[in-house]
Amino acid sequence: MQGPLQRRSGSQRPGLLAILVLGALVSASCFAAIPAGELHPLALLASLLPLQLAALLWGLIHRRD
Repeated sequence: MQGPLQRRSGSQRPGLLAILVLGALVSASCFAAIPAGELHPLALLASLLPLQLAALLWGLIHRRD
């Protein structure tokens, strides 16, 4: 029996995994759109931003109190 304050396991939250996978796919597609000869550091950082935001959201939901 679960109490109101007990955390749910990861298998009961499939949406969180979907957020991480979606963030990784968006980041990979943005990185792939950068021309090979014109790799700019800011473009690289911008392409990784969706993955970073998805990981931050995942971390905030799974934080330990």
